Amino acid sequence: MDFKQIWERVKQIITSPNTEWDKIVLEANDQNQIIINYAVPLAALGAITAFIGKAAGDLSVYQGFMVAIVYLLSMIAGLYVSAVVISELAPAFEINKDFGVTLKLIVYSSTAALASAVIAHLHPGLSFIGLFGLYSVYLFWVGLPKLLTVPEDKRIGFVMVAALVILSITFVLNFILQSIFVSANI
Repeated sequence: MDFKQIWERVKQIITSPNTEWDKIVLEANDQNQIIINYAVPLAALGAITAFIGKAAGDLSVYQGFMVAIVYLLSMIAGLYVSAVVISELAPAFEINKDFGVTLKLIVYSSTAALASAVIAHLHPGLSFIGLFGLYSVYLFWVGLPKLLTVPEDKRIGFVMVAALVILSITFVLNFILQSIFVSANI
């Protein structure tokens, strides 16, 4: 795991998405590498800041730890399950079903959301920074035609459906896991 490489990817996909997507297209669709070497470190960083923000706030250290674990699990599982669902929905939009490419698109386009969560979790007063995560929709928009062949008239619909799927799945997973592991211990 090369943290310098992760930082460069985060910086480049946020500041120069067209150029960075051109690089991403040429990379292998290794699902393990994408999840373990990119998504997990970003989500883990968000989990650490969630722990700091919650443990320093009104929750106990144990509850802050559980919030962090739930965040990490819900983000990683949410990205993966979203890729499965969106890959299955792709043929309805005349897009070839390709799980590896779909996972790559979802993970890298989620960079803005994962990065903004790192800062937003530190303190409730910084939660507005989480709105920067909406930039992930734009990143998905830019990366979609570079990774998947999509008819132009279906592009807007597919991006909207994908955004709703990703948000819904991660929200529901987070809600369920928080209900089980955090709320039960308050």
